[in-house]
Order: sequence, then C-alpha cells, then structure tokens
Amino acid sequence: MKYHVGDKKPPRISSSVLGWISPLIHTKEPELVEKIGLDAAVFLRFLRMMRTIFSLVALVTCLVLIPINVSYNLKFVDATARDPLSMLTIRDVGGNYLWAHVGMVYVVTAIVIVTVWFHWSAMIRLRIQFFRSPEYHQSFYARTLTVRRVPKKLQSDQGIKTIFDSVQVPYPTTAVHVGRRVGNLPHLIETHNNTVRQFEQVLVRYLKGGKIGKKRPTIRLGGFLGMGGQVRDAIDYYTCVL
Repeated sequence: MKYHVGDKKPPRISSSVLGWISPLIHTKEPELVEKIGLDAAVFLRFLRMMRTIFSLVALVTCLVLIPINVSYNLKFVDATARDPLSMLTIRDVGGNYLWAHVGMVYVVTAIVIVTVWFHWSAMIRLRIQFFRSPEYHQSFYARTLTVRRVPKKLQSDQGIKTIFDSVQVPYPTTAVHVGRRVGNLPHLIETHNNTVRQFEQVLVRYLKGGKIGKKRPTIRLGGFLGMGGQVRDAIDYYTCVL
C-alpha cells in the first residue's frame, strides 16, 4: 500500500494498540499542512471547531438547565403528569424559571461567537503561513493562471500566448495550454482502469505460484446473487473489452 509521496511521511506510529494516540495529540498544524495540504488541515480545524462548540453547549446547558427543570417539576408539577424524560426538558417549566433558559440563549450565542472567532483567526494565520512557505512558492499550481471567455479566433496555444504578450505581464509565461471539452473521456478512462484491475485479479489467480491453473477462469455476466446470467471465459472476455 502506498502511504505517502516523496518525503511526506506520516507521523511514526508504534506497534502498540494505542500507538496512534501519541501522533494524534502531538502532531501540530504546521506539520499537517506540510504532510496533507492546507485544505485538509483547514477541514480538520473546522471539525475541531464544531466539536468544541457542541461539547461546550451540551456541557453548559445540561449542567445549568437540567437541574432547574427537574427542580421545577418536583415542586410544581403533579407526579402523575410528569415522567423522567419530561422532567429533563422545558415542556412543563414556567414562571421566573424560564429566565434561566433565556440567559442560556445568550451564553450559547457567546460560546458560538467566541469559538468561531478563535478558530477563524487560527485558520487565517495558517493560510498566511502557508502562502509564505517555500513549498507554496515552488509549487506548480501557485504559478498557474486560468483564463476564461477567450475569443474564438484566439482559442489555441499560440492565441493564448498572444494575449499574454499583448498585455505585457511582468512575468513571462513558461507554458500555455488550451483546455478542451473531453466529453465522456474521464468515464471511459475510469472504466478502462477498473477493467484492467479486474483482469489482473483474474490473471493472479490463474497464474498463481508461477503455474497455469488447471481450469480457465470464468466470469458470470448478468444474473442475480450468482444465479442466472451468462458464464464466459474471463480471460477472453477482458481481452475483448480491453
């Protein structure tokens, strides 16, 4: 299995059952950006923000509101009209006790605002550090510009280059390519790749151990749960498809 590309190795994990916990705790965001990219690191930061918001809201509201709801139900609601679940909720609560719930609305709002501000500021700092890093400045996509709505008479590699030469951009263009509509080509390529993988699996079983199998491998086309359909020679079938 391919775990990384080039020098982007994941943090080392020990062979113990809980060996994954230490890298999870000690791996910092700058290292994550280097290993998995800015978008993935920002997504993880977003997940941390949502975890913090929901955890704090659940903790604060449960610690404050549940005792108030239970206290009100025990004092003012008849035992026959309440149940353990309704005692935890605001269903039967009234009077001045409701001011506690109003106050908690402001507390929850403050939690959300402060948490979003903190994590949003961290994301901005992370993006600034990344855009200043040598990896970003040396990357190909950082030096790529997309031009749309090109006039039909200039829709060629030389035509695009003519546009850049005419506006006298401060940095010379090193490569110019016109994107084409390829239609169904990506789907055909994916189908071809999947067929090649299936063909390889058939050959691995048929030529296992360097010896040719006694029976030719077969494949069932159509049918349901291995029943019905048409049985074909797998090698002949995949050869014709490819």
